[in-house]
Amino acid sequence: MTHKSTTLCVLALLSCILRAGVAHGSRPAGVPPPAHLDRADLRFAFGSCSRHDKPQSVWGAVRAIAPDAFVWLGDVIYADGKVNGTRAYVGNERHRAAFETQLEHPEYAALARETKIVGTWDDHDFGFNNAGAEWEEKPFAKQVFLDFLGVPADSPRRERAGVYAHHTFRNLGRDKNRSARLILLDTRFHQRAERGELLGEDQWRWLERALGVPGSRRVGVTSADDARSATPSSSDEHSREYREPFIEAEEDDDDPVDVVIIGSSIQVHAETQKLVDGLFEGVESWNEFPNEKKRLMDLVERSRARVVFLSGDVHHAEIITSPPRCVLPYELVEITSSGMTHGILDEVPKKHGLRAFVRLLIPAFLPRWLWPDVGGLQRARFIHRNWGEVAIDFGDDDAAETDAADDDARASPSPAAKSETKASVAGSIALNIRGDDGVVKISKRVPLSALEGTWAEVDAAAARGEIEHGAAEGRLRDACRTEKDLTRVELLRLPVLAAACLVGQPVIFAFCVWQLVKGTSRAVRKPGKASKRKEA
Repeated sequence: MTHKSTTLCVLALLSCILRAGVAHGSRPAGVPPPAHLDRADLRFAFGSCSRHDKPQSVWGAVRAIAPDAFVWLGDVIYADGKVNGTRAYVGNERHRAAFETQLEHPEYAALARETKIVGTWDDHDFGFNNAGAEWEEKPFAKQVFLDFLGVPADSPRRERAGVYAHHTFRNLGRDKNRSARLILLDTRFHQRAERGELLGEDQWRWLERALGVPGSRRVGVTSADDARSATPSSSDEHSREYREPFIEAEEDDDDPVDVVIIGSSIQVHAETQKLVDGLFEGVESWNEFPNEKKRLMDLVERSRARVVFLSGDVHHAEIITSPPRCVLPYELVEITSSGMTHGILDEVPKKHGLRAFVRLLIPAFLPRWLWPDVGGLQRARFIHRNWGEVAIDFGDDDAAETDAADDDARASPSPAAKSETKASVAGSIALNIRGDDGVVKISKRVPLSALEGTWAEVDAAAARGEIEHGAAEGRLRDACRTEKDLTRVELLRLPVLAAACLVGQPVIFAFCVWQLVKGTSRAVRKPGKASKRKEA
């Protein structure tokens, strides 16, 4: 083998080794530098899937951005685990103790002293993997979860069938007349997969009011004035369990706001349910509940609210979008952060060093070409430890450049007095996925003006000739294709390519090593033969 071929072989070997760590693990183009911090009138940090019994490396980075609130999106702790290979509930005492362990974590405790902690749950802090309305321990689970969040014992939220809640923030922006609402859904307490039910009727009615859907009223209340003074009947136990009680003071504000953030523990618009079937067990999303998903999108459209979705659960991070006039009249935007202490690679068994070997093969960002080029499926997915950030800025784009020096002075206030009117649409929402090192991995900025519109306005624009298709026809465009439109070949793309990569990389690696060893041994033998010839 010549020196040239040996050099090429070494380079090929290095490319195999660096494939995961450098080529695919680098930050995608367009992502802000590590020191980047978006200007914000209101800043949330959020995350999900954090084992209380594992090292927690994200809290320092979360504290560094000084969020106005930290939002749990489920799996705060894990109250179930495998015993002799069988998943089992750990019991009430260990369930409670797991929350206490989380509260005692020094960095988390420091964050809780510095900012507001809010959240909803998912299956593992609810008590059992993929559990729903049938879970017999849900009354206890609700009690200890609300204890963990510090919800007062006499709060009406304690009476609710579920842990859903909303938090309204007002007096935002330069003129203190802007507002935002964080809505946290409960996808466990009422979930009945066999019936296709996810939220339950009481939660749906509550959500209508939180979104400001025209005509929405409290359960059993006939006017807005009566709604303010309504309280549940103490003598009606059935009503106390299944009806919406008078909401706590913080939630008493359901007047219109400028922007709404809806948090769901499971993904809303993943559109990967069919693709991952057979590859991963127990993956849930709103796609499994098509009627509920349609109802949610209809409510959002009817409310005329500017909405962005948050989600967790899937042990990786991504920003999901759907073009305008597909699912909503405007662009659907969802940011998923999951895996604060563990990711999808931690599901690989450690036996025989398999997990360490797989980590060498699989990059931090999954290659987009693994997924079919349908809709938004070819998006960035970050699979290492992560958390999310939402930065709402009510300044206009020009002011963002000229007034950057005023960032520190514009601190985010706590929820306060209400504003009576909806201000202009100037401003934007910055969505960031950050690693446990605080570096931004995936980002997207959404102008508030891009989160507006109704289907009636779409049809009117089509009638005027401003756009090519109306609401019904527009949703049939190629850009609106989803997993239900995938062909059999497209459905097989992910598993086939994933298998080819996992098998092919080790084969290439072994071939490179073999070529390198062979070339080196030849180079060693050649000087020996030359010396023998000289002696002869």
